Amino acid sequence: MRFFSRSTSNDSSQQSPSTPSSSTPLFSPSTSVASGPARPIRLVYCDERGKFQMDPEAVSLLQLVKEPIGVVSVCGRARQGKSYILNQLLGRSSGFKVASTHRPCTKGLWLWSTPLKRTALDGTEYNLLLIDSEGIDAYDQTGTYSTQIFSLAVLLSSMFIYNQMGGIDEAALDRLSLVTEMTKHIRVRASGGKTTASELGQFSPIFVWLLRDFYLDLVEDNRKITPRDYLELALRPVEGGGRDVSAKNEIRESIRALFPDRDCFTLVRPLSNENELQRLDQISMEKLRPEFKAGLDELTRFVFERTRPKQLGSTVMNGPIFAGITQSFLDALNNGAVPTITSSWQSVEETECQKALEYATEVYKSSFDRTRPPEEVCCITRNT
Repeated sequence: MRFFSRSTSNDSSQQSPSTPSSSTPLFSPSTSVASGPARPIRLVYCDERGKFQMDPEAVSLLQLVKEPIGVVSVCGRARQGKSYILNQLLGRSSGFKVASTHRPCTKGLWLWSTPLKRTALDGTEYNLLLIDSEGIDAYDQTGTYSTQIFSLAVLLSSMFIYNQMGGIDEAALDRLSLVTEMTKHIRVRASGGKTTASELGQFSPIFVWLLRDFYLDLVEDNRKITPRDYLELALRPVEGGGRDVSAKNEIRESIRALFPDRDCFTLVRPLSNENELQRLDQISMEKLRPEFKAGLDELTRFVFERTRPKQLGSTVMNGPIFAGITQSFLDALNNGAVPTITSSWQSVEETECQKALEYATEVYKSSFDRTRPPEEVCCITRNT
């Protein structure tokens, strides 16, 4: 059990995905631990009683992943191309469902059935899980449900990609006000009162604000700036007084505190033709704008270079721990309680350790020669 060591409605079947490598081309074949072709499988959903559930198929798959795992989630508003980005990370044109209608394609959280074999910058080998999230602010959602889905994706991720159309303005920041709501729905510890964004920030994933169809020139004081500079400028406190300014600054402060490790990427519009944009997943990469492809390559490299195995303190997450943590969070939500990070991790650790003890005990017992009487076995042992 080295994970406790002290160390710093489904789509139709698809073909096996590809995983990126550090050399060109970006992607190479990967095999699945799931039975059958690789495909998206439902991870978390809301049943007819309004209760969150984990899909048994996803739980079974996660139980097979005994090695460390990293998790990349993509979240954002409905119908803005989250699934397309995930498919690009998979190195395939289709995988997670993409549609051209106004209705959201993804409900709850969906998991790609094939973990991608990766190596972190420190040399650690791990399995990368990709998660597609239901669009926040979909017309058939409540505010509380959106916050819960958003919070779950953040809590479970090593890297959290917030996908958005256009630039960062007051409207965009206001939509991300779910960040300020997270502190009401999550606690770090069972005791100690309300959790602050700074406390949650200690457990937060790398945050990537991905700006799609971006057309602005990134210039400040007559000099070019990076997308990351642009993000930091947008998160600076607004000068002035009054309730409106205070509310704006609260959102900015919450984002900075909750996501201390953050970055920003921009992608230009991939095509000019509106009809082709509605079926972007069917368009070959050769037909896309070179600037878009270059930006996509840069984002992909960042994701695969910076994502690391998920851990809390010295405990590294594997598939069974991930399943247990997810279920613990869902149980809290279903019971009207506030998910508590450290308590959930401790509970799952204890469960996994108990399983390891029981397994070791069975292995130890099975090593005995049951064909001989106990006295005869003891005599043979002493003589040898």
